[in-house]
Amino acid sequence: MPRPFSLMLLLAAVAAPAFGQDVGGLSSTALSRCAGRVGLDMRQSDAAFGVIALDGMPWVTIERTEESVGTQPISTTVTGTGEYRRRNGTSVPFRFTCVLDAEGQALMFHPTALMRRLGDVLPPSIVVNGMATYAGKTALPHGVELRVQLLDVARSPTGDGTPEVLAEQVVRSGWQVPIPFALRLPKETSFEGRRLAITARLVLAHQALFELREPLPVVGTDFLKPIELVLERAGAPKQ
Repeated sequence: MPRPFSLMLLLAAVAAPAFGQDVGGLSSTALSRCAGRVGLDMRQSDAAFGVIALDGMPWVTIERTEESVGTQPISTTVTGTGEYRRRNGTSVPFRFTCVLDAEGQALMFHPTALMRRLGDVLPPSIVVNGMATYAGKTALPHGVELRVQLLDVARSPTGDGTPEVLAEQVVRSGWQVPIPFALRLPKETSFEGRRLAITARLVLAHQALFELREPLPVVGTDFLKPIELVLERAGAPKQ
């Protein structure tokens, strides 16, 4: 029997590289660590495991801390929103808290389903829905995650040419290809003067397996229908 979704999941840490050793595609690899640990636990406990998606910017908060879980010291607390989809088509939006140690290992992931009957809902948003698949017929190995970002390539808040991240999501899929994603922006987001583009990659153990070769330009009318992405094998020569 699947465990209750709101159950606190205490997760054993395993050896993995520190935050900096990663292929990118997310504003922080802490989000990937949280998605990986809850995805592993769900796959082992729920035969109907489908899709788990965690929202990144602008909905996630990552803070340094000096607290502890039992005898384990905590260095990072991640809080945000996400969605769990099962094979029967049902979905459960949730809020979560995830804590990591100094090595970047997820020690605990605590999802809490929204209480809609009590008016507990996610903030109003503009949603860019889409599906991602990949070139080739080989099955994806366990542990692969989809990383998707919506960028404003006309702006660089850091001043070094790095585009502004408007929205992002990391998705773990236990069975479904194409892999669905939903990029949420605050309802009041203005698109005046912006040049939007989507980037995406399928990542395993901090290495990209498949990716969009170039950022995909997005215009306002693209928001009206799901965006379809076809990722190519990473490192393959351009056609």
